[in-house]
Amino acid sequence: MNEENLYTNVKNRICDLIFNGTYPEGERIPSERILAETLDVSRVTVRKSLELLESDHLIVREVGSGTRVCFHNYGTASSMDMIVLIAPAKNPFFAEFIAHFQTYAEQEGSMLLYVEKPHMESLENCLYRLYKRGLQNTAVWLEDLPVDMEKLKRLRALGMNMVFFDTDKGLPFADCVALANEKAVHALCEKLRERGCRDIRYAGWDRRDIYSIARREEACLKETGKEEVFLHLPWEYRHNGSDFVLNYFKEYKGAIPDAIVCGDRENAAAVSYALRRLKLTQIQVAGIDDFPEARRHHVITYRQNLEESVKQIFNCLAVQNQKQAEWKARLCQVEGTLSCY
Repeated sequence: MNEENLYTNVKNRICDLIFNGTYPEGERIPSERILAETLDVSRVTVRKSLELLESDHLIVREVGSGTRVCFHNYGTASSMDMIVLIAPAKNPFFAEFIAHFQTYAEQEGSMLLYVEKPHMESLENCLYRLYKRGLQNTAVWLEDLPVDMEKLKRLRALGMNMVFFDTDKGLPFADCVALANEKAVHALCEKLRERGCRDIRYAGWDRRDIYSIARREEACLKETGKEEVFLHLPWEYRHNGSDFVLNYFKEYKGAIPDAIVCGDRENAAAVSYALRRLKLTQIQVAGIDDFPEARRHHVITYRQNLEESVKQIFNCLAVQNQKQAEWKARLCQVEGTLSCY
């Protein structure tokens, strides 16, 4: 191993200790002598490795007071030749999303590396593995993954550029790109009112910890003046909720509303299927995101502008690379289009 590779290797071993919390933010790290003994390298190698960490703004070396870990919420200059996308392959929305992502990456001269949403490790550990391989520009479709904000903070300090899609949970350590949910729900409700619907209710998933689910539910309750959701579908039925919704309608004792706004395509497909089975076709269904049967079932949909969303993701990564210390995380809300069948 040549000297430069040796210094980088030792630097990476110290980064491991910073990422896993052995050396917390603001704390002094051991002296050069102790690090040399611990890592089984010379003090000269440790000194050179610390210089690399200092140039990355990850540590501050002060004469007489030692070396402290220092986190900065900066963007990092790096190559955008390779962009990593972490996303849930089983989401029905995925194929369309990644097709737009691939097209735009090619247009921008970047290669796209797809990584399926991790199941056996945390998101942050997955991101750190990518970082250690020199992959510093990542887009994350979070879906239902939890976020460890402390580790996200460490990743940002280490030099990982990140954009989260369909959530605001990355703030303030990552830019976020999401549908303008309030405008989407307002557009659906306005169209339903134009069609004479007055009693408009909401159907969506029971996972209010997921950004898009919570925002759309809140928006619809505010828009309609209702205090309660008409139908909460259990998250475990997200890949096949039709039978659950059908049974719900069969057992429902109250008055069926004029119209039902659904939080996403799976909700809308399940609700429209149940209503047709029960011959309740006078009830209007509207939902966010299109689905194959929407036109045939006369469902009003609000289509996300995936091309613009992907463009915003790339723009956010470019700004992180270019502005660096001047970068500040932001939430970019993208408007879609109404489709009436």
